[in-house]
Amino acid sequence: MALNEAHKARIVEHMNKDHAKEISQYLRAFNGLSASAARDAQLTDMTLDTMTVRSLSGTHAVAIAPPLGSAADARVRLVDMSQRAQQMLGLSDIQIAQYTLPRGVGVVTTFGVALYVVCAATLPLVKPGTLVWDLLDAWFPFGVDAYAWLVKAILVPVLAIHATEAWWMTRTRLSKHGIETGTAVWWFWIVNVVFEGVPCMQRFDGLVATERKKKDGAKH
Repeated sequence: MALNEAHKARIVEHMNKDHAKEISQYLRAFNGLSASAARDAQLTDMTLDTMTVRSLSGTHAVAIAPPLGSAADARVRLVDMSQRAQQMLGLSDIQIAQYTLPRGVGVVTTFGVALYVVCAATLPLVKPGTLVWDLLDAWFPFGVDAYAWLVKAILVPVLAIHATEAWWMTRTRLSKHGIETGTAVWWFWIVNVVFEGVPCMQRFDGLVATERKKKDGAKH
């Protein structure tokens, strides 16, 4: 028995409007596509045993397992497939879609790293006879030579630490909670963690905890 056209149209519209991310996860988990190949997924057709999905990489057939008995089974089956896909991909059931600004200690660390970036970028301009040279030589501990040595000495450690933080943020948080690499919100978090460090991760964890409470509260 085929799906009623009216029922199918409602399911397709609902999935594309509210569950595009889950459709992409179906492609990744059940069809083995990469995240980039599964991007911009849209459900275009559906039968009792197959979903036809179009993404950036083309059109794909996703098996519905077990097949639907009727349209009435669709909601439960698609939710079950979504949960299985998340488990297979190592994703959390808590999905984050927003970015929030630094606050508290995070503002301080962001300012500190930004200040160092300015110091490193302008170091070639610190030359004898310039006002900056004279001020640093007069006020920086041990003079301008110590300033130049310090800026150069910590450059590699700073780059290594913050690159590691960006990698760790993506691996343990962003990807796990549904933020795809290369998207605008991903870039906001990555640039932020490069400048802010650990407080950025803690702020993201706070968002996850808040969403978890909302979800758990809705069950009661």
